[in-house]
Amino acid sequence: MKPISVHVDEEDYRDLKSLAVRTGRPVAELIRQAMTEYLKRQHGRRGSIFDVPVHHGGAQLKTWTREEVFDEMVGK
Repeated sequence: MKPISVHVDEEDYRDLKSLAVRTGRPVAELIRQAMTEYLKRQHGRRGSIFDVPVHHGGAQLKTWTREEVFDEMVGK
């Protein structure tokens, strides 16, 4: 593990210490768990442009293939 320093609000630290006592776990373990859960949630938000629902803004002028959409996005 990589050690880091984190500055936290005093009230938050008191709450973490209290939770640590109640759960019998070190504060550092609680912070590591919270960081891991946060990163998992953030990672899960990534997706594909193809996951975005279609917006029905009028008549469709052209049917595009996935390749055409990709080419348009990357400027080919």
